[in-house]
Amino acid sequence: MYYRLKNGLIQIRVEITLGKYQDQLLHLEKKLESGLYCELTYKELKDSYVEYTLLYDTIASRISIDEVEAKDGKLRLMKNVWWEYDKLPHMLIAGGTGGGKTYFILTLIEALLHTDSKLYILDPKNADLADLGSVMANVYYRKEDLLSCIETFYEEMMKRSEEMKQMKNYKTGKNYAYLGLPAHFLIFDEYVAFMEMLGTKKTPQL
Repeated sequence: MYYRLKNGLIQIRVEITLGKYQDQLLHLEKKLESGLYCELTYKELKDSYVEYTLLYDTIASRISIDEVEAKDGKLRLMKNVWWEYDKLPHMLIAGGTGGGKTYFILTLIEALLHTDSKLYILDPKNADLADLGSVMANVYYRKEDLLSCIETFYEEMMKRSEEMKQMKNYKTGKNYAYLGLPAHFLIFDEYVAFMEMLGTKKTPQL
């Protein structure tokens, strides 16, 4: 086992040797989090070892809202934690009621508005995110508008994919960022509430 502490992150590499403890070594995250009082941010299985990356001293690593910034295809979440949305264009935000999920989303939106990204905001509960409709475009909360936005977003995504393949500098395996195109975000608050709004008939279609 090897480890190093760098920029507030602990990286632990555990060799995989097909021994009797292999299953335990492949699932050390809970023990590492509780034993080191850290939070797992990344786990990667490589050729002969598994690498765990943990965030050390999470309280000291927190940043204020005005320090959250998006640039070069990534968004700062903490001092040493970035969401690289150009490489991993998906985020699932989960937490208890009143845990700050909506305010976190609002913070992400504020940071992304300083880029050339195009945002689509969906709020089926007509709550806090729906209020953004008074200051920005592409904010929806009515059922018909939500469905229309999702369909339009999908169609534009497929259309842009075809257009990208026709560009001179297109290369297989590269995405929009490689071609210098802006990111498009579909931001969904309370997705479960939306599914309940639709009922069972529309769910398979989505």
